[in-house]
Order: sequence, then structure tokens, then C-alpha cells
Amino acid sequence: MDMTETHRKHVVFPDHVLRFLERYQREHGLPSFSATIEAATKALEQQERRDAYARYAQDYASDPQAQAEAEQWLEFPMQEHPQDIQ
Repeated sequence: MDMTETHRKHVVFPDHVLRFLERYQREHGLPSFSATIEAATKALEQQERRDAYARYAQDYASDPQAQAEAEQWLEFPMQEHPQDIQ
């Protein structure tokens, strides 16, 4: 990732969240706590995009071709609900 601009923020985490993030950093060999937060942010962004695309596919994709593309991208049939897929 190209970090052309950085900002400092003071954040407070509950103990269990901090322990999880520190363990995640160690287990995945991330170079810094900031890299761990960046990885978490990326995962949240991906999940948000996936959820939005699933909503689009279920609500608006009446075209069988669009439905097939959505199913392929999401890797599950649209008849199932995204919240049931883990």
C-alpha cells in the first residue's frame, strides 16, 4: 500500500479487542500495530463491498446474466442469505 499521507489518532480498545489485535499481529507477522489496524480496515471494506453487492444482486438483478455474475462473484447462490454464509 502506498502511504503518501499518514495521520496519528489516539484510540482506546477494550482489553479483549486489544488482545485479539496483538495476537493477530504476531500470528500473521505484521510489522506494526498500524499494519494490523490497516489489515482490519481492509477486511471491513471488503465485507462492506461484499454485503452491498449481495444486496444489489438480491434486490435489483432480475436479469439472469447479472444474477449469475453476482453468484459467481459472491461464491454462493443468491437463494441463500449472505448472513447465513460464514
